[in-house]
Amino acid sequence: MAKGWRGYLEEESEFQWIAMAGFLVFILLGAVAIQGTSNLPGVEVGSNNATHEGARVLDITYTSDNSFTATIVTSDGVELYQQPDSNSAIEIISASNGVGADNIQFLTTLENGNTVISPSKNTLQVIHSLENEASQEPLISTIEVDDSTGNFSIIDLAETSHADGTSWMMVTKEGTESTLRGLGVIGDGASSANSIGNSMSASSLSPAMPNSADVVWQNVAALKGDLWVASGYMSYAATGQGSSPASPNIVPVVAVIKWSAGTVAPTVETMHTGEGGAFHTLLELSDSTVFAAGTDGSTHIDATGKMNHYEAISVTAVADDLDRVWLFGNVGSETIHRISNGESEMLSLSRPLTFQAEASGFGTHLIFLHGVDDSGEVKTMTIDTTAAGSIESGRGFLNFMFMAVFTTTMLVMAWTVSNRFRTFQRR
Repeated sequence: MAKGWRGYLEEESEFQWIAMAGFLVFILLGAVAIQGTSNLPGVEVGSNNATHEGARVLDITYTSDNSFTATIVTSDGVELYQQPDSNSAIEIISASNGVGADNIQFLTTLENGNTVISPSKNTLQVIHSLENEASQEPLISTIEVDDSTGNFSIIDLAETSHADGTSWMMVTKEGTESTLRGLGVIGDGASSANSIGNSMSASSLSPAMPNSADVVWQNVAALKGDLWVASGYMSYAATGQGSSPASPNIVPVVAVIKWSAGTVAPTVETMHTGEGGAFHTLLELSDSTVFAAGTDGSTHIDATGKMNHYEAISVTAVADDLDRVWLFGNVGSETIHRISNGESEMLSLSRPLTFQAEASGFGTHLIFLHGVDDSGEVKTMTIDTTAAGSIESGRGFLNFMFMAVFTTTMLVMAWTVSNRFRTFQRR
């Protein structure tokens, strides 16, 4: 090919102009083709051969691309099950047995791979990962939380690690009041069902955090050290002209909470209130920071508790293994908002989102988005986070081919010019 191009360029005839015109056409076609592949690659719609195919997913937490724990809706009701690999599934709570998973309000994956739920008041259950059990059998440990200070439902739970072990922070509802309580220290050995009892024996429940602002707390996440992040909402009576006391104003709240393991109640360090919407997701990032994603805006909280606010809206959000936050919009969204290291970018979808997202998660390389479309059909969208810019993606492949051909052509032309110049000097 290079020899042919050199021949065309050496001929002082119409072939030289044909070569130049062909090269110009190649540049234009390459630019059009690259622009045509500017949509986000690696996006597919399907269940990824998951055992929940065809069932509505209410909540899900992943430990890999093929393993997760989920609450789903079946013909029998709401069920909780775990898929340890792509070939098996384990029923944890089966509605067909008369006891559904309707009361499960959170699924928290711990650092040791286990999953925590709360099936009833003052009760936690640890679903042990098969990898943590020598018998490779599914085991569940039930933890009765101290009820001497009252009965409460557990709405959410987060975990942090320190030198002495781990501690848990819980969002609780005690009657009509929402608050937070800490539980710890939890010693080593809590990963196995055989030793979790000893690990929990020295842990104590903190008093409830005072809630003078009457915030309805909903989610909690670990920040760094003795700092945590909690989100929820606060309502107050509208006072403007024409406002109705029956329709109070509701504003989102995100706060930095301080608590170290012990019998001292958690306290609010700083608190931010938005103007509207809600914080729907708290994402723990690997640099000990938290990203609070909301419907009307988002907030990033650094390891010291400092808050930075973004005009980034979404209905659900996921953080991948590179700490990139993916923000997904409503039905009909044509783009995904991605934030990485404080930089924002909009990623185009090849076609608009066709369903309302209800649950999401990240495995090893895949992002999963679960929901239901307008016709009631269950949908799952997966995004391969390693596909963008790779040689397998259309844009990456065309970029590579364009640069390869362009470089080859320019080298041939440079060689020809150099050869002509040397020939001229010999004359």
